[in-house]
Parts: sequence; structure tokens; C-alpha cells
Amino acid sequence: MTQHKVIAEDSLSAMDEISRVLGKDAVILDTKKINGKIEIIGSNNIEDIASSNAKRKSLNKKSNFTHLFSNHSLEQSITNKKLNSVSETISNIKPINSNVSEVQTNNYVDINTFNNFTNKIENLLKNMIISDMDDFNSGDHSSMTINLLKKGYSKNIISEFKNIIDKEVDLDPELVFYHCLAKKLVLPSEQNILNANIIFINGSSGSGKTTLSSKIASHILDNKFVGNERHKLSIIDFSPKSSNHSELMNFGRLLNLNVSSISTLDEIKKFIEANKNDRKLIIDVSQENKHIEGYTEYLKELCANEKFLNILALQSGNNKLSMKSQIEFYKESDPIIGLTKLDESYVGPEELSILGELNCKIGILSGSRSIIGSLAFAKKEVLAQYMKDMSI
Repeated sequence: MTQHKVIAEDSLSAMDEISRVLGKDAVILDTKKINGKIEIIGSNNIEDIASSNAKRKSLNKKSNFTHLFSNHSLEQSITNKKLNSVSETISNIKPINSNVSEVQTNNYVDINTFNNFTNKIENLLKNMIISDMDDFNSGDHSSMTINLLKKGYSKNIISEFKNIIDKEVDLDPELVFYHCLAKKLVLPSEQNILNANIIFINGSSGSGKTTLSSKIASHILDNKFVGNERHKLSIIDFSPKSSNHSELMNFGRLLNLNVSSISTLDEIKKFIEANKNDRKLIIDVSQENKHIEGYTEYLKELCANEKFLNILALQSGNNKLSMKSQIEFYKESDPIIGLTKLDESYVGPEELSILGELNCKIGILSGSRSIIGSLAFAKKEVLAQYMKDMSI
């Protein structure tokens, strides 16, 4: 077969028929509109195709734009027609609000809209990999990055340990990654807590910081003070006067410890200065008081004291953005992370990646269902095993 004529209601239908009969390499020789219908003559004869190509090249030499209107291969013509059909459909859609002025319907957007759009694109692309997939088909560790990304670990934190993992050819690469990340995150903190004279417990409302304060007090009583030395430990509720601190009071009664209530920054400064050498102080800081003017500067000042410790209670299962904002808020006072409520939820790969990227140190692991004898100190072997079990 050399040439074929088709008459149809529209050119797209006609070209589809030419393609079906003559194949995708066919060319259009002639197009006419007769009595409201489209008549197209196509050909798959090699001489016709060669003639059409020569004609197109000749036209292209005359102008950079004439080739847009010359004979195309049938496949490209059909594609262009379909794209035009789609664009026409979109352009015919009317805005919901017909009262929008012409100024609002122009081709420009304000800077805030553009910035919001670019931020969303950056977030979408943050953990994507654009690469030749053949790169992942060679080597013993070819699929590790993909597997860890699927589990939720960030590209930055995976890349940080790539050189170490590549050297350990006889070990499971994912297991090596878990141990590397655990080593980066964990800070042995038991001796720091037992030796510190001033311990601030910060955290958002509902993070379990009051329970954590009581657990730390219980651990200190069991391992630092004995008998009549109990008076050397005090718990301070640092919150507004209107705040209800009955939970902390109840824990104090359970532990047979006095709980003091202080509401202003000046008062807490005076109390600490008067007692820092005579007893250990555990200060439970309310969410409201963290915004007191000068509070973060005071924490930074206390960092110069080697007997000072700032613990940030982060609730497991918390929103990763909330977790990041809390860490950023206290970063200048070098907080040790206490992961709380681990018996209610778990800390996932995304949260662990954030902690790793921000160079945080996890010192305490805590649940919420028991006070006495329920405080655990983070160990890299335990955290590595936790990540491995979580991935199964």
C-alpha cells in the first residue's frame, strides 16, 4: 500500500485512521476541508516519505519558523494535535470568581506566592535522587540508599556514613548504617545527671517533662543520696502563678521531696544562686515560661557552669516540624535529648534523621507508665537494635 485517503469529522480522527492503516512512519501528503469534513491523504511509500523530508529540510533552511508549518511525520502531528486539544480545554476553563479584575488575571504573580511555590518544590525534591539507575545495579551496596530512603531516613544522613559503609564489605550495609547513626546520636548521660547541681527540664506541654523530672529525681535518690541526705535534692516548679502544678506536687509526695513553686526569672536566678552549692536542683520549666524575656540567654549563661545540665524532653511520635523547632529554640544551651513516652509511640526514621542532621545527643529514654525505677539511659547498641527492629 502506498497512499490512503480518509474522510472524517476532524483532523485528529483522520490522522488516527491514517496511522492505524499505514503505520506511525507515514506522512501526510494533502489535507482538505470538504463539506465541513476533513479529507487527508497519507502515504507510507518510501519515495513519498523521502520527498516529504526533502521538502521539510528545504523549508527549514529558509526560516527558523517555517518548519512549524511544513509536513510533519504523522506520529508528531497526532501528538501535537492532542496537546493542542488539551491546552484548548484548559484555556476554556473559566475562573470560579468571575469578578476578578484583569490585573489579577495577568501572567505575573506576587513575590510571596512565588516564594511559597519554590519552598514547596524544594521540600518535594529534598529527599529525591536523580541519577542513572544503572549506578544502583553495580556493587554490593547498590540498593542500600534506596531502601533507607524508602524507610524514611534523609538523603543527607545516609550520605554522611557512605564512606564508612563502603569499607565494611563483609557486613550488612544497613546494619552498619544503624550503628553509625546510633553512635552519632547517643551521649552517655548518667554520670552527667548524677554530677550536675543544676538540671533544667524543658519541653512542650504534654511532652512528659514533669514525669521525666520526677524520674530523674527518683534515680538521683537511689544512686546519689542515702538515708538522711534526701534534703539535698529539691524540685522547683518554674511556671506562672496561675499554673496548676498538682501533678508535680503528687510526685514530690511519692518521693518524699519538697516541691517549690517559682514564677519569675529573677526569683529563679536568686534561688539557684543561693542553693547551687548546697543541694541539687531540678527545675521543671513550663511551656509558658520559656518565652520569658531573657530566659534563653540565662540558659546560655549557665552553660559555662560545668555542673549545669539542660534536658529537652521530646515526645516520641511528635510532629517532626515541631521537634525541629524546639531543638532550634534551645540550641544555644546545648540540650541533651530525653525521648519520652516511648511506651506509647515510637521515634521514626524521619525524626532520627532530624536529630542527626542537627547534631543532637540523646541521653535518656523514658516511658510514661511508671515513675520509680523506669529511667533508661541511651546506649548506641540499644538504639541501633531499635532501628533494626523498626525496619522489619
